[in-house]
Amino acid sequence: MPRTPGLDHAVHLLARATEAAVYTGDLRRCREAAAVASRLGIVPHGTLGGLAAAFEGRYEDARDLLKAAAGRCGPGGDPTLLIHAGIAALMLGDHTRATTATVRAAASARARGATVIVAQAMEFRAYAEFWTGHPRAAETAAADALWQAHATGQDNGACHLQAALAMFAALTGDGDVCRERAAAARSYALGRGLGLPAALAQWALAYLDLSSGRFAAAAARLRALAGFGPGHGHRAIRHLATPHYVEAAARSGDTRIARAAHADYDRWARAVRSPDDLALSARCRALLAPGDEAVDHYRTALDLHARGTRDFERARTELLFGGALRRLRRRTEARDRLHTSLEAFESFGAPHCAAQARAELRALGTPVGATALPAPGAPTTRLTAQQLMVARMAADGATNREIAVRLALSPRTIDHHLRGVFSRLGIRSRIELVRLLAEGEAS
Repeated sequence: MPRTPGLDHAVHLLARATEAAVYTGDLRRCREAAAVASRLGIVPHGTLGGLAAAFEGRYEDARDLLKAAAGRCGPGGDPTLLIHAGIAALMLGDHTRATTATVRAAASARARGATVIVAQAMEFRAYAEFWTGHPRAAETAAADALWQAHATGQDNGACHLQAALAMFAALTGDGDVCRERAAAARSYALGRGLGLPAALAQWALAYLDLSSGRFAAAAARLRALAGFGPGHGHRAIRHLATPHYVEAAARSGDTRIARAAHADYDRWARAVRSPDDLALSARCRALLAPGDEAVDHYRTALDLHARGTRDFERARTELLFGGALRRLRRRTEARDRLHTSLEAFESFGAPHCAAQARAELRALGTPVGATALPAPGAPTTRLTAQQLMVARMAADGATNREIAVRLALSPRTIDHHLRGVFSRLGIRSRIELVRLLAEGEAS
């Protein structure tokens, strides 16, 4: 039966209600919008109802509703509903389907001339790209989406993207950019009750602490995140951050609250049966277990990771397992695990995590130097994702101020990055930068 204009208008309004519920993390709004969608029998009910059920701890109900919503990710569909499918897939830990849905949403939006929706699709695609080990592509796409969000007046979406880019900067060990982006995101979000970007920015700062070995600071940030209500925190982010909270708490010797957080995370993982979530739950169990007992849990986690898509977290599990094996004096296997994690972190461009793997290898008595720089024919592999974006814009002729506007960073930060680019590439001028990048992309 064809839809009436009135029903189309209701679908549009409920799509906006879904976005409000996602950004704020307000359970009451989720319930109200889901109830209206259910009465009208229209599609946003699945995502809204799933979010509401998940926030209430009704995980089996949430799983069924979210699976129904995630299944609507076929080509050529309505871009807003495809974004909802991507959000549902992310909640279920299905990053492949989330990527498919959000890529199709962006393509459908472009085909319809709905440029506003393109940036919205990229907001949620960034999560999937981040965890599946494509940080450079994800960061470049998110920075472009941030520019589009600003250009189309989507300040809430721009805030969310700032927070996502803070997390990317934490991954690549760029503390200055992480803190600058997180501060900008939290300042805007807290003033407008946007719990999602506020919580994501807090998580980014905690991850920067965690990957730098500041475990007590990371645990304190994530413990505080669990206590933030709607508008200041977000249940979904709190849930996603649980494995990092358990790691930080275990390594700082304060596991009482972490055990309760893990129990809830494990209940969700068992409900949705996502290999990645189950793997992370097993890793949490290993971190909370004594001595030899942890080994079997780590092996279970790696077996589950092999069936999942979160390659970055798999590398972190290898790192933690290698450290546990070293302390148990199982030197040969510890060395193998740590070398595997080191190679993965270097390929992801995660120097802080790579430094942790090197420290563990040195504790084993294994000499580990800095990885040699690639041959001159591949200069871009020497740069972090943020440096690469700045370098390409500079090579295209943009000034520092123009680059700063495009990336929503300060000119001082851009100047810092360009100095880092010149140092890593062994050059002194923009002319040399243009030549070197052209040679690298031609090789």
